[in-house]
Amino acid sequence: MLLQISQLLLVCHLSLSTSFHITSHTQNKQSFVPGQTLSLTCKSDSAWEFCLWKHTNSDYKEVGVRDCLMEWKRAKGGVSVEKCHAELTDRVSISGDYDNQECGLTITGLEVEDGGSWECEMEEYKFGDWASGSKHSQNISVSVEYKTTTTLQTTTKTETTEKFIEYEVPKDDVAGDMIDEETDEAEVYIEDRIDDITVPTTDQTVFYDDDIEALPIEDKEAAEGSSTGLIVGVL
Repeated sequence: MLLQISQLLLVCHLSLSTSFHITSHTQNKQSFVPGQTLSLTCKSDSAWEFCLWKHTNSDYKEVGVRDCLMEWKRAKGGVSVEKCHAELTDRVSISGDYDNQECGLTITGLEVEDGGSWECEMEEYKFGDWASGSKHSQNISVSVEYKTTTTLQTTTKTETTEKFIEYEVPKDDVAGDMIDEETDEAEVYIEDRIDDITVPTTDQTVFYDDDIEALPIEDKEAAEGSSTGLIVGVL
């Protein structure tokens, strides 16, 4: 009796020591922005038959639980998606290497609602439909948020600098211009003054009552340049 109990305890110990476990998984607490692609992977210590991905988001409780179930089938020699939530079907694909005991899920076109907790539950492979293998799960936290950008407004001050070019002008040209300008102004001024002068006219004849004596021209040479005639004087 004691021998049988000892053998039973040994079997239980061996069973516990060889239980199915997830040994590694995608890094926890990943951050993404909408539109990017998310790849999730879990790896077990032995072959798996079922791999269930379950998603929940406490900020979007109306979304509920969304899941995708994958199954490895000996007859097909590969993994296939057995069922998947309608909101994920068109955006998910299988990834990971089954020969390396990996179960992977890739999600494209991330949305804010895709953030939250993604749970990977793997079930050990057991031959035959009458037995179920051990299960192990692991949670992965994912954040999908829009990035906050800060716009800095800068003002550019434009300064205008005036440049003056100095050059020498020949003195003759300067003097000529000044003389011409002064001459033109003088001519205009004289013409204006002449127009303002009024020359008085008279029709009166002057008569002299005193005797008039005609004086002879004494010396022709002395009066050179003058016409021959009488000089009329008043005595």
